[in-house]
Amino acid sequence: MKPSVYCFVSGGEVNFVPINTSEENLRFIDEPENDQINHKNGEANAVPREIKMKIRNKNLLYKLNNASFSDLDSDSHHEGSNTPSLQVDSSPGTSPSPPPIKNSNDTSGINNHSTHAMYLPEYYIDLERSEDNEYCEVKGLLSKIFPHTWVDVTKIQIKRVTGGITNMLLSCTYSGTDDTVLMRVYGNGTNLIIDRHREFVLHLVLNSLDLAPAVHARFRNGLVYGFLPGRSLETEELQSEGLYPSIAQQLGNWHSKVDSNAIQNGVERLRNFSVEMKRKSKEHGNNYESVKKKIKKSKKRFISNVWELIEDWINIVPITPDLIASFNENSDNQVTEENMREIIQQEFTWLKSVTVSTKSPIVTSHCDLLSGNVIIQSDLAADNNSFKLPLLDKNPVKFIDYEYMLPAPRAFDIANHLSEWQGFDCKREAIPKASLSNPTMVKWVKGYLNNENASQDEVSSLINEIAGFYGMPGFYWGVWAMIQSEISDIDFNYAKYGKSRLQEYWDWKLDYLKNI
Repeated sequence: MKPSVYCFVSGGEVNFVPINTSEENLRFIDEPENDQINHKNGEANAVPREIKMKIRNKNLLYKLNNASFSDLDSDSHHEGSNTPSLQVDSSPGTSPSPPPIKNSNDTSGINNHSTHAMYLPEYYIDLERSEDNEYCEVKGLLSKIFPHTWVDVTKIQIKRVTGGITNMLLSCTYSGTDDTVLMRVYGNGTNLIIDRHREFVLHLVLNSLDLAPAVHARFRNGLVYGFLPGRSLETEELQSEGLYPSIAQQLGNWHSKVDSNAIQNGVERLRNFSVEMKRKSKEHGNNYESVKKKIKKSKKRFISNVWELIEDWINIVPITPDLIASFNENSDNQVTEENMREIIQQEFTWLKSVTVSTKSPIVTSHCDLLSGNVIIQSDLAADNNSFKLPLLDKNPVKFIDYEYMLPAPRAFDIANHLSEWQGFDCKREAIPKASLSNPTMVKWVKGYLNNENASQDEVSSLINEIAGFYGMPGFYWGVWAMIQSEISDIDFNYAKYGKSRLQEYWDWKLDYLKNI
């Protein structure tokens, strides 16, 4: 049985306290005969012994160099290599481990902390099976997360919400009350390209800063978190004059308020805590040292910034016909399957050298600020042309979905958001031109700086900084989409989308080289 814990933020630090699984309201079901869901009582169950994942190219996943391999924990053919929570990075140059964690089984004071959540790694939601059985698994898990309020599973109402192109979102309400939470069930394989430890810690810390809704629980393949009143934006609304200054202001607020070092410390504490808890676990006690040696031998590293993430993706991106065609159509090299990866790495090295030269400050970046991840009040007038920047604490815009957040140059996060003005249809004419002569760009930058009277020099400097990153989003999402084309079971043409995003990069590069 994997350890389950309460996680909470105190004094800016993330802390962990083991859950006493003997408590009546958190009793786990781990006997073999209980692996199947109790449909009559709506019981939530521990993860089944075998999980059949719908992944088109499962072998590709084992090459990924990411910290959260929970999707593969049940695969007996890769025992040891698929449990990176045991990883201990002792290589030279790594940051020192955080202070020792003082823990006990005393959970009586958890509610004294405004930000707290449960981590239940033993629970897995088979969404397809649960949906076929009126979401019994979902309801059972919710009744365990909220044992004193969501006591009657027959009163729990589940609604499937249209989500993004990687995950599934459920709206969960308890009848007769205003209690509503969201459950995000991760898409198959996404844990292998997204660090779920980091995402969870980020959500906790963001909530402690009033930048995110409460996170109630993390389970093996998803999250349960608070519902933000309002609605997500449509793509065309990102360019609304009544909205984009507030979006820019809020992004600037995030970049200045979220401490990357605090996040990294929390992530390391969670990883170290997982190591310690598994070491003490009776179930894992006999093979801990052998597993630890296997993982250390693999020399995997944790991703700590956006540059490392892209390098990791390049190392495992499948060499697809669309990828080869994109490079053959736009580069001077004759690209083949044999040299494709080397050519991509060379291209990335050039791109990194160009962007790093801008000296854009490194901040904790959202890295996925598309329209669906921007929430506004339902009655907000988006077409208000006489818009004035609000006071920061009155900003009506909220951001959601933190799975891609990493330290990155602020100009990349800004350029990445502005590139989302084109939508999934890749209508690039919608992306605002990064020029001082563009009033939309000027107004956006003043919103980011939270200063409508910012000087021309200050505005021009930031615009030039952003312009240097206008090619990186296309490269980033282009490579990402090629990976998704091989592993995702979601009905979306990732390969076509990836080639379109790469073309965005190539066109930017052509203009850049003409103007230097």
